[in-house]
Amino acid sequence: MNGLSKKFETLFENHRAKNALLHMAVSKQTNLPTFNLATTSLRHLNKWFDRLDEINQGIYRGHGNYYSDPATIGLVNKTGHPPTLTPAGLRFLSHKKTLYNDPAKAEYQLIKTLYFSDYEHSPEVQDVLEAKQKHMLKVLEQFSPSQSCRLFLSQPDLLVIAELIASFPGAVPRLVNLPPHDLLDLAGLGENGFKKLCSGQGFLPGLARLCRRIGCDYTRGQERRLHYIINMALISIAKNIPHNKAVPLVIPSPFSNLLTEIDVYKLHSFYTSDIVIWFDGTSYQTSSSIAPQVTPRAVSAIRPLSIQLQTGTPSGTGIASSNDNKRKRRRAAKPTKTTIIIDQIASERSEDFIESNVLSTQYGPQLVRVGHRVGEILSLPDGLVPGADFYVINDVDQPIEFIEIKSISGNPPVDVSLTRAEYLRACRCAGEKIPYRIFLVNLPNGHIYELSDFASEISIANLSDVIQFTIRVG
Repeated sequence: MNGLSKKFETLFENHRAKNALLHMAVSKQTNLPTFNLATTSLRHLNKWFDRLDEINQGIYRGHGNYYSDPATIGLVNKTGHPPTLTPAGLRFLSHKKTLYNDPAKAEYQLIKTLYFSDYEHSPEVQDVLEAKQKHMLKVLEQFSPSQSCRLFLSQPDLLVIAELIASFPGAVPRLVNLPPHDLLDLAGLGENGFKKLCSGQGFLPGLARLCRRIGCDYTRGQERRLHYIINMALISIAKNIPHNKAVPLVIPSPFSNLLTEIDVYKLHSFYTSDIVIWFDGTSYQTSSSIAPQVTPRAVSAIRPLSIQLQTGTPSGTGIASSNDNKRKRRRAAKPTKTTIIIDQIASERSEDFIESNVLSTQYGPQLVRVGHRVGEILSLPDGLVPGADFYVINDVDQPIEFIEIKSISGNPPVDVSLTRAEYLRACRCAGEKIPYRIFLVNLPNGHIYELSDFASEISIANLSDVIQFTIRVG
């Protein structure tokens, strides 16, 4: 451990950081700012729900921080007799039934309630909340985008270190730039290991005390630091999205020092459905209300489409020398391209929309939904997986029709990508004369388009009809 101890000591080479350590060595108390909303007795969100529920029912379990912990951040008014929940406390408690075992979403609702719901906190509570938010921003301002940043997302113990050394000038930037294997070694120390990291002779004065302080918090609600940062970022993004409009995803500073667009895209659905983020084939897009907000449409309102096979290869228009003036002309602007949205939440909402407004009326109990369901990966009697979001059965439970839903971010023409399962199912349907329909749902305006004879049309295509493949490598 000695090598790791010395590497940790190098984080404090700045003379101001050394002075801060020296001050810690002679100080009676070790007070370091933190953005963690957890406390010793309430480090897990389920405990917060239980504590608030007990207080709301007039139950008291008799320990000193029973009321003070939730009161510190404005969930309990402990000055009353008996203490009662504040409006913010009641609001957060209302999520217990649905979010009790979902800490990421529960933390989102807690932060949204405390910071962004216009509840009037006492001056003391407001000071605590603002101090935590400012310290979180101070920590992130010292980060810089790097490969090692990914480890702070997968190993939130490292955020505890960053949180508690942020007041030592230069320490966080040096921490972030440590080699990944050193960061992983630090993450593997655990509470007791960190407390002993720089103990003994030969270390900077105050460093052993700092390590003991970090060790006390190292495995106590560390994931809540990560939830705090991500949720603050998501709410900041949501605040800048125009209502009912999709816009390019932008990670605001200083969150962009830690989180990339890919991170936010992958993580957002674990925390909230307030916003939806998808990749449209070119860039990441986001909307605060992407679900189609339209009245249910009759089947006759669906707009028919047909496949337009891109046969042949591009051909030139002549020959020109390397310095010909034609080569200096600006290229014509590319036409607006509509692309398929790749996002679990958005695609599931489109399936919900089509199911309730179109398919349920047409097929009733004969309709079987498998999209975003376990049945999507189970084989049917013919040996293939469904390869579609819905299928229709007859009186003897045999599939007689298949239906796929695609979400798009504009009006046709549109490039449609198929999975292998979808393509094989369409070809099987063509061979057995079974309908395979595709519905396209334009999310921003709720328009619905249908390819009613997709199976027979796609089955006659060959490689010369395809101008581009999309593949994933890795």
